[in-house]
Amino acid sequence: MKASFKELAIHPLTLRFQNDLEKTFLEDYFLKSINQLRFSIVLGILLYALFGILDFLLIPEVKESIWFIRYAIVCPYLILYFFLTYHRKFNKIMQPSLVLTVLVTGFGIIAMSVIAYPPGSYYYYAGLILVLMWGYTFTASRFIYATLAGWLLVAAYEFAAFFWIVTPLPVLISNNFFFLSANLIGMLACYLIEYYKRRDFWQRCLLDVERTKSESMLQAIQSELALASKIQSSLLPPATCNLPGLELICFSKPSEEIGGDFYSYHVVEDNCFALAMGDVSGNGIPAALLMVACLSLFDSTFSLNLSPSERLMRLDLELMPYTEPQNQNCAFCYLELSQRQLQIVNAGGIPPFIRHANGCVEWPRVSGFPLGYGLGAQSGFQSIQMPLSEGDQIILVSDGIVESTNNDNLMFGFERLEQTIAS
Repeated sequence: MKASFKELAIHPLTLRFQNDLEKTFLEDYFLKSINQLRFSIVLGILLYALFGILDFLLIPEVKESIWFIRYAIVCPYLILYFFLTYHRKFNKIMQPSLVLTVLVTGFGIIAMSVIAYPPGSYYYYAGLILVLMWGYTFTASRFIYATLAGWLLVAAYEFAAFFWIVTPLPVLISNNFFFLSANLIGMLACYLIEYYKRRDFWQRCLLDVERTKSESMLQAIQSELALASKIQSSLLPPATCNLPGLELICFSKPSEEIGGDFYSYHVVEDNCFALAMGDVSGNGIPAALLMVACLSLFDSTFSLNLSPSERLMRLDLELMPYTEPQNQNCAFCYLELSQRQLQIVNAGGIPPFIRHANGCVEWPRVSGFPLGYGLGAQSGFQSIQMPLSEGDQIILVSDGIVESTNNDNLMFGFERLEQTIAS
């Protein structure tokens, strides 16, 4: 994601955030860069010490003086500075102390250039270039501090080159060209490194804000869904009902907070008991809304004297305004029980299993179009009757139990359901 200085709210020169983010960024920057700094110090110690070999090869006559600067001043300083990084208040002095550290290492090389003699003294400016690159990129120094240290080194080198170091003009011009170029390149690299770190931090802050909003919205939605689930459950009739010669047990558990499965039962005049199992297509809120409509329209049909087939035909037509916009339907299995005679009408649902008192399981294959298309109202619904005996059980299920899977992703299926009912 691209962002301008104005969007980031940072100063284009100092790269400081112009709001409350600066303090938080500095804390985050320290935690993310302290290990990089320690590694760069160890690397600096190793390189500074190893370059003592060049002192021996290039300027053997004054190597003792050079080694004193290298091994008695700069390297011990870097070692002490490494241990200082573990102090609990180091984060407060990290950036200013880095300026001093770069100057100590750079001034050490300038001092070596003054002590050395031609032609070896001509090559020590290359060590300054390494110090500049080290200070600008490896130490995790911020742009404004790294730039301060870099230009102080430039000023010190120029002063020494013109007044203390005897260098032919062509060599001096060549050295300055590479030295100043390295400083400018280092500035650019350091600037971009800090800029992108600040931009990434800003983006992470935005993501945290959005994540907090999303979590808050999710909690609100979950609370509303939990309330909707309670309301939906309250619309269903009680889970148990005891009538003379009849015991009813109902159970409903949606796969999500709310769903489209429902049941309903009514005691009709003339000792007739009606039971229905509905399964609205889809899941979530759309299915739940259609389920409420189905339940309400179904209950309203009991004010009319209708046969089971007529009841479903009427319900099929009344549901069409609700199902057509979302291309939904409702699988519906309807039973009427009177004087030990069971009448079954099915509209795309799972026909009931009949477990007789002798343990035999019967599954009548009754079919029909799901409700909400109007097809059942046109062609009618098949109705069958079955005799019942005392102790017989009628089991109605939705496809949720049949399609449930185990850890191996195997469905429970109709065969297992029938075996379970039989056992």
